[in-house]
Amino acid sequence: MSEKQVKGSIMLDYVRMIRANRDKDWQKYLEPEDWEIVNGRILPSVWYPFDTFQRCGLAAFHLIANGNVDLVQAWGRISMEQLVKGIYKSMIADPVPSKALDRFILMRRQFFNFSVLELEQVSEKQAEIWLFRDPDDPGTEPYSAQLKGGFERLIELAGGHNPKITFFPTERDGKKCNEFDITWE
Repeated sequence: MSEKQVKGSIMLDYVRMIRANRDKDWQKYLEPEDWEIVNGRILPSVWYPFDTFQRCGLAAFHLIANGNVDLVQAWGRISMEQLVKGIYKSMIADPVPSKALDRFILMRRQFFNFSVLELEQVSEKQAEIWLFRDPDDPGTEPYSAQLKGGFERLIELAGGHNPKITFFPTERDGKKCNEFDITWE
């Protein structure tokens, strides 16, 4: 299996945070190979190591959000709104939350060279999404909180009301993951 990678377009937010906050102790979290990427030119269409993406995200969680998952969830909401009102307006072309979630999962696959998210529509107003990251990995909780905020905002922007989302560790097809149970009105 080839090395897990992410597109530069999703590395950019973390790199910008790191560059804008040089006074933080990034050395505690980042490896020398990460610095080569952070200090270099990030091209949106180029593939970068997932390990670097993951370390940058965890560092931002600790140094920018001070380990506060509520802040990360709020950032997920803001990021989703920017995404949907910007380049990915088609995600909410039909004001149907289930279609918007499906489009988001399909869009997200462009940015990873491996499967990260899987969606199952349970009913017209309920979906389950699995995040295939080990729940015991320290980066999974903040990433799950970011996704939760993003899913909430996406559902609202697609015409849904009062989204309720819980996530919890589980297994699917023999793989450890986090499951998001999502309902809306």
